[in-house]
Amino acid sequence: MNMNRRAFLQSVAAGLTLGAVGCGDSPKTSRGTGQAPATDYFGRIAADLDAAGIGTPRIFVDLDRLDENAAEILSKVGSGRYRIVEKSLPSLDLLAYVQERTGSNKFMVLHLPFLPAILSAFPNADVLIGKAQPTAAVESLFDGLSRAEWPSVASRVQFIADSRSRLDELAALARRLRLTLRVSVEIDVGLRRSGVTEPEELPEVLAGFLANPDTVRFTGFLGYDGHVAHVPVLWGSALDWVWAAWEEATARFESFIDVLRSQFPQLVRDDLVFNSGGSASYPMYQSGPVNDVAIGGGVLRPAAYPDVFCGVLQPAIFIATPVLKQYPTGMLPFLTAEQSARVLQYKQGIAIYGGGWAANFVSPAGLEMAPLVSDPENQNLVPNQPLITAPQDVLLNPGDWVFLHPKQSDALFQFEEILLVRGGRLQKDKWKAYPRRY
Repeated sequence: MNMNRRAFLQSVAAGLTLGAVGCGDSPKTSRGTGQAPATDYFGRIAADLDAAGIGTPRIFVDLDRLDENAAEILSKVGSGRYRIVEKSLPSLDLLAYVQERTGSNKFMVLHLPFLPAILSAFPNADVLIGKAQPTAAVESLFDGLSRAEWPSVASRVQFIADSRSRLDELAALARRLRLTLRVSVEIDVGLRRSGVTEPEELPEVLAGFLANPDTVRFTGFLGYDGHVAHVPVLWGSALDWVWAAWEEATARFESFIDVLRSQFPQLVRDDLVFNSGGSASYPMYQSGPVNDVAIGGGVLRPAAYPDVFCGVLQPAIFIATPVLKQYPTGMLPFLTAEQSARVLQYKQGIAIYGGGWAANFVSPAGLEMAPLVSDPENQNLVPNQPLITAPQDVLLNPGDWVFLHPKQSDALFQFEEILLVRGGRLQKDKWKAYPRRY
């Protein structure tokens, strides 16, 4: 028998109603003292947003927290090994600030259309492409530049080959362009998404450099460890499992280097780049073969990063969005007032100015997405005005502010303007997101 949406919601509500009665829940009607006071961190920022006459969602970066995060990361990897991952920091202003704070001129770029802006904004940048690209994308990159710019790009950028066929394609492209491309080889250290899978497969790829010495120049290995911090914890300490996964990934990295040194000594140089790491694993790279550690969003500490090592970093990126409507007791579509009240545990209903962000609520305390209408995340039925719930002792009126912590710092890309906070107060200066979209 088919069940329409109204019947489905009412059946769920009935089940939750029985559960609520059985647990002895009762209506709560007390009201609180209003939005966080001006002495509170988010309360002060809310006051500054009001004073600035802002009434739409904004994203902001806390510069003090960013500074402390950058210093913490530098203390573990040093500026000489720090490679700034632009993907998680999609703002030339933000990248320039991080470069100044870290002293690094090394960048990792994952989307080739962003590369020209990086090269232009940072004339001394050394760029490693963060994944193997379709050769057509590399060719399109050069086609979009003037012929006079090609030699500079070829000398400053390390492209990626993950197989002999990809390397041969890059060599053929370089021959057509009359260039020598710098190319690193991606190796699989356990992520199982790309790269040369096993060390015994590496000789065929490295032989391609010897066969094409005028068109491709070997520059090192890229072995992304993105799986390490997410290792399943079956028993005991999560930290122990992460360390074990890192040690396995490091051993695999070393096995590829062993092949290079033993079978292709003519390709070995002191300036080879052995890149790995990430914001979730950077403290582990104080020993081992990796001499180049990629770190992006860690300086902003978005919400989705695992706490194993990122727990020492401070959240430095937030979204502020205004309240559009407040209901003393929340209401859900297709349900009666009483059914809605029981499903929402007699909490307030708050409609906010939404954007479908993947984010966690951080202020005021106790805010949650309304059940039954909250799938996918933060996109409940009408993502431009999501329905959330609030405890009855939180006073939120239209125009008040709700604050969220984005799960990924890529959320900056959804906003053309980035507000800045220093000393807990909104600053006059503003940054811009990337000049082009993906």
